[in-house]
Amino acid sequence: MSEVISEGMLVYVMIDRKRKYLVKVEKGGILGTDKGYIKHDDIIGKKYGEAISTSQGYTAYLLKPLPHDYLEGFIRATQVIYPKDASLMIYLSGIQPGSIVIEAGIGSGFLTSYIARIVGDQGHVYAYEIRKEFIEVARKNLEKIGLLHRVTIKHRDIRMGIDEENVDAIFLDMPDPWNVLEHAHKALKPSRPILIYLPTANQLIKIIKALQETKGFIDINVYETILRDYIIDPEALRPRTLMVGHTGYIVFARKIEK
Repeated sequence: MSEVISEGMLVYVMIDRKRKYLVKVEKGGILGTDKGYIKHDDIIGKKYGEAISTSQGYTAYLLKPLPHDYLEGFIRATQVIYPKDASLMIYLSGIQPGSIVIEAGIGSGFLTSYIARIVGDQGHVYAYEIRKEFIEVARKNLEKIGLLHRVTIKHRDIRMGIDEENVDAIFLDMPDPWNVLEHAHKALKPSRPILIYLPTANQLIKIIKALQETKGFIDINVYETILRDYIIDPEALRPRTLMVGHTGYIVFARKIEK
């Protein structure tokens, strides 16, 4: 049975492939697009999956947001980790409801939102960030999607140490993760993983050497995800000419006792 949309709920409004909007419904609010506007009051009382017309007569579909839809509505303070990378990192981490997770380099809070959704109200995310402007953006984004209560954001440099102990996974999205390895090793439960996201091969080489020299991590692996989108035309089905190529490297390792 479809859910009725009420004030305060999130709606993913889709007009076409290029016009998708994440909207928090408020009485008196208006969604403006180049295909006409939509009054929030006209959305209230509709059901997810129903259609509505813009002021110019274009059809817009009212969808219940999925996790990857949040990217459309997030304020961006930095380049976000793409869903193709975030999903693999979370899969490799093995986190589940109740997990305690450390993240460093919260950025816009996109990866944080994925992790917070997985750990549930029984788990928690402790996010370290040194830049106040990123913290404010991430806080607003997490609050918008109702997940801020699962995250504690610390205005701290993780290179100076990690407060938490016996955590289930650590995610690092920062330029020099090799400076965190000793702290990460101390904070992790035995055999639990660290996931590191890096954009360049120079950084990749340095972190591999650091992981090997630390002698507290094994099962070191490096991944790169390539995702190809297709033009949906039964008469001419083919990959799109343009695609997102390299985004970053994902480094995985497990903790062992030294």
